[in-house]
Amino acid sequence: MKKNEELFFLIKSLTKSEKRYFKVNIKGNETSEYVTLFNAIDAQKKYNEAEIKELFKNKAFTNQLTTIKNYLKQRILQSLRNYHARISIQAELTDILRNIEILFHKGLYTVCESELNRAEKKAIHFQQDLLLFQLRDWKRKVHQALYPQDFETLKNIVSKQKTSLNSTVEYINLLLANIDPINFSLSHKKTHRIQNKTLKTLHIYRKQLAAKNYEKAKHTIEKLIKEWEQNPKLLKEYFTTYFSVYNNYLGYLVFKNLHKEAFVRILLLKQKAKEITTSSASLIKETLRLYNIELEIHRNLKDLHNTQEVIENIQEFISNNKTMIPADYWLSFRFQFANIYFQKKDYKKALHWINDILNCQTKKDRKDLITYTYWLNLLVHYELQNEFTLRYLIDAIKKHLKKQKNIESYEKLLLKFLSKTVEYPEKEKKKAFDQLSEQLKEDPVPQYIIGYIDFNDWINHYY
Repeated sequence: MKKNEELFFLIKSLTKSEKRYFKVNIKGNETSEYVTLFNAIDAQKKYNEAEIKELFKNKAFTNQLTTIKNYLKQRILQSLRNYHARISIQAELTDILRNIEILFHKGLYTVCESELNRAEKKAIHFQQDLLLFQLRDWKRKVHQALYPQDFETLKNIVSKQKTSLNSTVEYINLLLANIDPINFSLSHKKTHRIQNKTLKTLHIYRKQLAAKNYEKAKHTIEKLIKEWEQNPKLLKEYFTTYFSVYNNYLGYLVFKNLHKEAFVRILLLKQKAKEITTSSASLIKETLRLYNIELEIHRNLKDLHNTQEVIENIQEFISNNKTMIPADYWLSFRFQFANIYFQKKDYKKALHWINDILNCQTKKDRKDLITYTYWLNLLVHYELQNEFTLRYLIDAIKKHLKKQKNIESYEKLLLKFLSKTVEYPEKEKKKAFDQLSEQLKEDPVPQYIIGYIDFNDWINHYY
């Protein structure tokens, strides 16, 4: 995103209700001017500043377009702050802190005390230690203004402030330990804050996985999930953190081929997610992770009958949140759709997604996914016995591979096989697959390639 595109992407991210709220609440003589600029940018599919300048060439503000755009951006952000005043406990407490500062400067110390007591209870309940530190700092200032000689109470406030600061420092250390486990070790001190406990437990969980203590790792993360579920208010407030932990657990279940257990767990998680009414980029990301895991299960359990329903749900979700979903995510999902339909022998639907990828590809697309879409295209046309099309596609993929890298020996084997055997009768084809399997034992398909397309599984189902 370029700097001059920031306003464009901000406007495009707004929901219909957010746009309506902004337009209703913008005040002053400049209203029509800003709303007109807002509407013009909103109407663009891709930001074009030259087009905006041409559109408003008779308006005086085009001479200061950068300044006007920045002012409009600030007005939109102000509108969003008001619209989402109760988006989270953190947002509510931040607003209360602003109110307290204003009240303090007006000398309304008693009103400050009332606001501080209310906010402090909420911050303690929802374990907002950093904001609790700031609230207690204001509590000290207010008490000092009201009772400058009450040193005992001041000492007590500062001691509590130190406790909340220590918890925040512990959180920072746990973040560092998870980011760089080699250079940062964990404290053995017991932690009581659920966010801190989550970071500490995930660090232990990853170490157990690295040491291949799989049962211990499973028990560790299950215990953490249970603790979250025993704190429903915290779970609801910090649902994205819980979602992320749960996705890690589901990833483990798939890794250990516990697909049916993972499938049941996914249904339970989806039920919990329905109760969350506030959307966010991080929640969307975790939902996409969940869908990704679910598709992997469908790739492994080929007899599942609700694949079409899952794919339609993913399409709808991505369509509803398209401004917040990177192009690579959508490419990855389309590749998986094609792959799953290929495995299920639904070649018509597989080709639909293959063509959608190849006909709409851009230079920014992930080269690995484009390459294996070419391969998937070959396999589908082989299954359909489209000899003429297949030979054309083999030439095309050879050119494509040569642009990327040298053609590997196992790739040469596969390409030669596809070209030579496409019209073999069934009996000869089975024999040819048997020979190909033996050849690939000497020159195997690398394991990381199997993660894209399981060539071995495709070969094995023929004999």
